Amino acid sequence: MLKDYPYTAIKYQFFSDLPLITLVGIGLQDITDHAYSWHNLHRRDKHCLLQYCISGQGALTVNNSTYTVSKGKAFLINIPGNSHYYLPQNSSRWKFIYLEFSAETLPLLCKIHNRLGPVIYLEKETELIQQISSFYEHALNNTLNSLFLNTKLAYNFWMDLLNYSLAYSAENSAKIDIAKQYIEHNYWKSTLNIDMLADETGYSKYHLCKKFHKQFGISPMKYLQQMRISVACKLLINKPDFTVKKIAAEVGFNDSDYFCKVFKLLKGTTPNTFRKQSAYYNSLQIIYEKPQKN
Repeated sequence: MLKDYPYTAIKYQFFSDLPLITLVGIGLQDITDHAYSWHNLHRRDKHCLLQYCISGQGALTVNNSTYTVSKGKAFLINIPGNSHYYLPQNSSRWKFIYLEFSAETLPLLCKIHNRLGPVIYLEKETELIQQISSFYEHALNNTLNSLFLNTKLAYNFWMDLLNYSLAYSAENSAKIDIAKQYIEHNYWKSTLNIDMLADETGYSKYHLCKKFHKQFGISPMKYLQQMRISVACKLLINKPDFTVKKIAAEVGFNDSDYFCKVFKLLKGTTPNTFRKQSAYYNSLQIIYEKPQKN
């Protein structure tokens, strides 16, 4: 993409009393100098920035979280803001195209941030990449100096970007739901581990844990542990003839001593004490946020 285009940077300034989304700047750069660094907290210019990586690798820090921006990824930030983007020491090159949009874009940017965070992956065949390329061609040909053409293209781009992000978010959420359901249906397997969950979703272990925690506020293995102990509580009350060792095996623990240790950590008491304290109940029903399938 854009490999045959000249490197340049173009700024636009429009005089209008209408609060329109416009492209106010665009540029193509190939950075090899590690002095390249933008701290954005105190910058005076106000705009929303999208920077798409063509090759190489850059880095973005937002609110003390650092993201790798590699080929096919784009970051979206509001300027000024608590962010910093730069060429990291472990990268020798960062080739990218950047698009600066007027501050009126901020509500759309925030909507995408809430769904996906500041860094998103743009598939190379998506129409969004073609639109980015078209923006640059217009800039080189000096055909973006019409306010209404500029605004039309900018609005179209952000509507398509928002639509893409919502669909992408839904797809990823569905995969994480699959991981959660897999745990709920297979918690009793002592062999269940993070590798199996990663294979089930198609994510790496790192991305699975990150996305699972973002969606549910807990790691997948911690959720598995809580699931096992919740079912164990039910069995301790509903199955008085089951030994602690048998219950441990029923919920996926090969080692009953380790089961007791985890149980006490999560419930504040031992399995036997929990059973005695609950003896006056006839049964225990566990309530989940969503109804569980039988």
